[in-house]
Amino acid sequence: MKKIYKIASVFLIAASLTSCENYFDVNTDPNNPLVESTNPEIVLPGAMTTTGATLTSRMNRLGNLMVGNWGGNVLNFSGPFDAEFKYDLTSSFYNDVWDNLMVRTVNYTNIINYSGDGQNYNNHKAVAQIMRAFYFQYLVDMYGDIPYFGKHLATEGLNPAYDDAQVIYRDLVTELNAAIALIDASAGSNALPLGASDVMKFGPGSGSMDDWKKFANTIKLRVLLRQSNMTDADTQNHITSELAGMSSADFVNTNVTLNPGYSNDSSNGKQNPFYATYGFATNGSFAGTSNSLVAPTVYAIELLDGINTGIQDPRLSRLWTAEGNPNTHQGLEQGQLLAGLPLGGDTVLSRLGAGLGVDVASDAGASQDAYIMTAAEALFLQAEAVERGYITGASQALFEQGIRSSFNLLGLFDADDLDNDGNPDNTVSDYITASANTNTLGWNGSANKYEAIAQQKFTALMSINGAEAWIEYSRTGFPTDLPISLTETSGGLRPVRLLYPASELSGNSANVPSQTTSTGFTSKIFWDVN
Repeated sequence: MKKIYKIASVFLIAASLTSCENYFDVNTDPNNPLVESTNPEIVLPGAMTTTGATLTSRMNRLGNLMVGNWGGNVLNFSGPFDAEFKYDLTSSFYNDVWDNLMVRTVNYTNIINYSGDGQNYNNHKAVAQIMRAFYFQYLVDMYGDIPYFGKHLATEGLNPAYDDAQVIYRDLVTELNAAIALIDASAGSNALPLGASDVMKFGPGSGSMDDWKKFANTIKLRVLLRQSNMTDADTQNHITSELAGMSSADFVNTNVTLNPGYSNDSSNGKQNPFYATYGFATNGSFAGTSNSLVAPTVYAIELLDGINTGIQDPRLSRLWTAEGNPNTHQGLEQGQLLAGLPLGGDTVLSRLGAGLGVDVASDAGASQDAYIMTAAEALFLQAEAVERGYITGASQALFEQGIRSSFNLLGLFDADDLDNDGNPDNTVSDYITASANTNTLGWNGSANKYEAIAQQKFTALMSINGAEAWIEYSRTGFPTDLPISLTETSGGLRPVRLLYPASELSGNSANVPSQTTSTGFTSKIFWDVN
């Protein structure tokens, strides 16, 4: 895949710089060695940092807009998110998602193929293999067929072939199995430890290769469960055979985060990428496309406020600010214009809240970890796998642990005294108890346990991993009441995928699959059987 290979060697020269602060530097320097000839200890942190920025910023934004969580603050901007609310899919619509991931994952391939200085980099190679599978799953989930088996190879020239999405999914499992096997084989060997090159965190006291095995197991579980609604015997046999040996496997039970040294440094690119986009600049002013741009939708507010269920969710106050006089949580419909808002002149729409760390200018917000996979998502995956009979365990307990982890991530604990009466509120436990018998929210009250898992996962992903929320909505069909934008131009259809970008249409026209405007609405990813 020569086109990708050449671009990455220039664009990602940041990964050849040794100091942590330079993981953020993407300036081109023709005097630096090509990335493919730089040792994995130097390349790995830059690779994780650049791909992580795409996931936590652009993909997060896209997904939250596609599932109706985010609206545009028309009090501060004219026509915010106009293309998104019209579902105006074109070859330039979020084309940076493809371009960034296809280009930047080349560093993982370079690590896997490295044989330069005689050192044993098997730990680094295993991590690169895991991370490459992680991001290629997202590429398949958002585009379908992609160039894969010739990935990042100069020998394919400028016209890499496209591979079948389902076949790629099978190989992702093979890749993850190989990475796990490499970790096991490298234990006790002379393989270099990851050390400072590992900028991923797995909760307190993390950093071992066992943590990376848990992450690989969890990604594998996600790959397999994404196909779980497919009913053909071959797919079901594949899922059950791959998961047969995983009942005793360890999965992630803490948040998987990234932090290469984020800080509120005045130099460009040092802040946490989500904070840099939706929080504040280093001088304390709003960032250019910031918190003042994003507002909650009425749907998001009513979902958390329990309008239809009668169960108020304390996460509302952590996900969105209360504004106005008196302070309330206020949202708007996607595509709603200023003239159509039923609001008074002194009304201020809610903004992204304190639980996301972007509500105020602070060094802590700028330096916070970026979320790659949350403990809540991992626990909901396990709950579903147990409920489907793929692995053993207690599905209800895992489900409730997932809810608890979501609350904890946002800074809500049973020891909190939210009403300031001097006594702990049992915040999480009270919510689990109150919602237990409520359909779609609680375990006991939901006839469809998969819907309850999907609904709680949807809330847990809000504003944290929008891409995953959008993909899971396409897979499960839950929540069932997601509204359509007021200004959509798709005949009431919500996008199910992205279109191939202009870079492919112009540079690989001989192989890129044909597409029309309707492709993004009707050409579903292979696992989407809704």
